[in-house]
Amino acid sequence: MQYLKDEVRNNIAEEALKEFKILGYKGASIRSIAKNANTSVGNFYKYYTSKDMLFENIIGSVYHKLMDYINQFEKVVLDDNAEYIFYELMEKIIEIFQESSIEIAVLFNKSDGSKYEDCKSVFVDFITRIVTETMKFKLLKQGKKLKDSLIIYLISCSVVESISIIVRETEDGLEVRKLLLNIVDFFYTDMENKLECDEIE
Repeated sequence: MQYLKDEVRNNIAEEALKEFKILGYKGASIRSIAKNANTSVGNFYKYYTSKDMLFENIIGSVYHKLMDYINQFEKVVLDDNAEYIFYELMEKIIEIFQESSIEIAVLFNKSDGSKYEDCKSVFVDFITRIVTETMKFKLLKQGKKLKDSLIIYLISCSVVESISIIVRETEDGLEVRKLLLNIVDFFYTDMENKLECDEIE
């Protein structure tokens, strides 16, 4: 009997993810999700008390997993080993994108009306902050200082928007991974030598 309950719960979650991807949080309907999961609306509420709880269970869990790794970036001490640690953390984040590309697509593109609707700006701010601090550290070692971090913010916006498009256009985890690595390489390789700087006197 327990197996049957798990099966119903999994069917609801599976159908909900499809609905969220197509119609978004706002457009998704509990009635439609229940119907596609071959269950009644009444039975749906035995598993999830609201659409918000369902969204939190499916999409929120991936968001929180990402944020756990993002918060680890903040704890890294900027020294000569920092870049290696950043790459390790970035690998973990890319794994989440690879394994949960549909959930990320919903999070980045279809979460209007939910508590995650501003998640893209959260990621832009995070990337801008981490890259700015990293570049300042690298430039300081070269006797330079960053003139302005606006370009880093603009690049961060481009990266997050690129990620949104990647996960919207393909569900293939390996393809998502390849494209993400290409984007990171394109924007960030040798960045410290492309930024406008002043010499430290």
